[in-house]
Amino acid sequence: MKLILSLLTFVLALSATAEDITFSDFDSPRKELEADALRWKVEIQADLLVFNKTGTRLLFKSDEERKWRFGNEKPITSYWNVTSKGLPTTALYHEWQFNPQGELHVKFRQYDSMSKTRDGSVKTGKLLQEKEATVENMSGPSIVLFQDDTRRIVAQFRIQIWSEENAIDIGKLGINSNRMTVYDNKGNVWATRLDNSTGNNIYYGLTTHMGTVYISYLPFEGAKKIGIAEKNRIRLEQGPLRIAIESNEAFLPRGVQANIYGIIDLAKRTDRLNQVRSNGSDKESNFLDAIKQK
Repeated sequence: MKLILSLLTFVLALSATAEDITFSDFDSPRKELEADALRWKVEIQADLLVFNKTGTRLLFKSDEERKWRFGNEKPITSYWNVTSKGLPTTALYHEWQFNPQGELHVKFRQYDSMSKTRDGSVKTGKLLQEKEATVENMSGPSIVLFQDDTRRIVAQFRIQIWSEENAIDIGKLGINSNRMTVYDNKGNVWATRLDNSTGNNIYYGLTTHMGTVYISYLPFEGAKKIGIAEKNRIRLEQGPLRIAIESNEAFLPRGVQANIYGIIDLAKRTDRLNQVRSNGSDKESNFLDAIKQK
C-alpha cells in the first residue's frame, strides 16, 4: 500500500511540473482579413484588477467584468462607472474605432465621478486623465486608475478575436434562447426581446420589417452556410450584410463553435416597424412549408 501511494505521489508530482511541448502543422492557405470585416470579429473585454503598489503582485480581481462589441460602423463608446466597497469609484469613458486601414484606435478619459441625468445622458465630473493609443499586435491596453502607497488599481482590457476556423457541424440541436436581439452592421435593429426558449426548434425563422432569416445548425433545402454560433451570439453574413443575433443565454456550451446554415430574404418583410413573425420546428418539412408562405 505504501508503495502504491508513493508511486501515485511521484506521478502527481511529475504531472504538476511537466512542461508542455506542442508541435502544430497547418497546411491550409490563409486569407488576409478585410479591414471592414475586422470589427465583426472583435470583442473588447475588461476587468478591474487590484495589485500591490508596484503592480507586480495581483491582490484580487474585482467582481466587475465587462464586454463590448461593435454593432455597426459606429465606434464602441462606454461610460463605465463602478462603485465597490473599499475601492475608489471607477468613472472611465472609453471609445474604440477601426480606421479604413483596419487599425484599432482607443481613447480613454477618466473622471472623478459620473452620474445619469433625467434625460438619460451622462454628466461627468472633473477630468483626471486622458489618453489615446493605436492598438498594436491586438494586445489590449491597460490604464492605471488609482495608485497609493499600498496598492494600484488597473482597468485591464483584452481583445478577443472571433475565429471561424474551429466551427463544426453539430447536428440536431435546437436554436433555443430568450430575450434575443437582432441587428445588422448598418446600425438597424431588426427585433428585440425575442423569446424562443420553448420547444425544440432545430429550424428557426423570423420575419421583421428589415427582412427574413431562416437558420439551423443543420443544412436544409435551399440553405447554405451563412455564419457561425458561439456562446450567446450568432453571426450571419450575406455579401456586405452582416447580422447578429444576441441573447441573454448561451446558444452553445463554452468553447463550442457551430456552423449555421440558412437563408436571408430581404424582400420578405412585415408591414410595420417592430412587427415580428417567428416560427420554429423540429421537422424540416414543416419548416419548409413555413418558408414558402408569403
